[in-house]
Amino acid sequence: MELIRRWLDRISFVGVTSGVFAWGFVQGNVALGGTIRFEFAFVVLAVVLLQAVISSLLFTGFIGLSGITFLWSLLREADPEPVYAGDTVTAIVPVYRDANVLDRSVESLLASEYEDLEVLIVTEEDDERSRERARELATREGVSALVNTRYPGSKAGAINYAVEETEGEYVAVFDADEVVDPQFLPEAVARLDDCDVVQGRTVPQPDGLVEELAYYESVLLSYVGRRLLYVFTEFRMAASRAVVMRRAALSITGGYDTEMLTEDFDFAYTCYKNHLDVDEQLGHPSRIESAHSLRDWWGQRKRWMTGYVQVLHKLVANARPIRKMRNLTSAAICAGTVVGSFLLLTILSKFAVLFLVGMEGYFVPPLVAVIGVTAAVRFHDWRVGSVDRLGWAWLVVPVIVPLYSLTAIKAVIEYAYGWDGDWYSVEKGS
Repeated sequence: MELIRRWLDRISFVGVTSGVFAWGFVQGNVALGGTIRFEFAFVVLAVVLLQAVISSLLFTGFIGLSGITFLWSLLREADPEPVYAGDTVTAIVPVYRDANVLDRSVESLLASEYEDLEVLIVTEEDDERSRERARELATREGVSALVNTRYPGSKAGAINYAVEETEGEYVAVFDADEVVDPQFLPEAVARLDDCDVVQGRTVPQPDGLVEELAYYESVLLSYVGRRLLYVFTEFRMAASRAVVMRRAALSITGGYDTEMLTEDFDFAYTCYKNHLDVDEQLGHPSRIESAHSLRDWWGQRKRWMTGYVQVLHKLVANARPIRKMRNLTSAAICAGTVVGSFLLLTILSKFAVLFLVGMEGYFVPPLVAVIGVTAAVRFHDWRVGSVDRLGWAWLVVPVIVPLYSLTAIKAVIEYAYGWDGDWYSVEKGS
């Protein structure tokens, strides 16, 4: 039975991918409004406006406007006066099979300029290496270790258990491989005077080809791609890393859902539906490790997209009562993320239309927009020290779009055929 399901999965993936590409190709060939005529004295110029041309220009406009908005946010973000002491911040570091990178988060947190900080490492019972490393680090002042015996088996459960076992006014969550900026917590705590949750930015370190693609994917899809959503709605991401919140926020939301593969994506919608005020802090970002191989990149992205589909399923199933507008808008925003990722492949097929009809010039605006925006963000990150070098991979960043779309298609198909909850863990550290 498992073999049949696997082959159905593969055949469906090829079929749906081909269908999405073909649909974009056919749609791109549709002429809009017939022929447009321009008359200049004795010359009549006739132009057939293809849907592919409109798509190219709209995509250019979206990326350009979103990119400018994100760059403006990076450059003009007003930092509050930092708070260096006060209520206790409990920094939770869940770890599973990442013993060799755990030092990064713990050491960087101990170097934080916020004084009233306690670091709590949460390990799993079946991960002896991480438990041993956590015990070693717990000999440091301000660091303690906890084994997740109450809700084992998930990052969400580890965080929830740690919250139940501590009493600090503020709770922060960081990944094991996350290098936290010393100024992040002082400014995040200052922001909590006016909001419930502060979400920081994370910057994957681009120290190889696959790592470069992961960095640009983060810029293009995680930050630039959400700008207009942030402008027109009150939805904000509230994840499970580089995040600081009032303990009351976790009480209101019920914590992280242990059944969700992407507990952070689900938590963001839970905060939104409960009208919690989430503030984004782009300054002083954390440096995180990227996937180091295409296999890991594919597996990690497919896991994320599967989690997005799972969250969409949950939001649609719990959309009632519909009189609560955020029940509907949550489902709509999530659906836009999933469907939009699914259909990104059609951009490639519309490029094929433009090539076949001899209108290659319309390739230029979207490519310039994507490359220009990502290169500008990379320059900013290099200037402020978030990355170590400028690099050159921004020249090939457009390949991220169809690749990410393929992971979305694969994830949707696997979920439809009965996703069994498999987890994918990438290799970290040397």
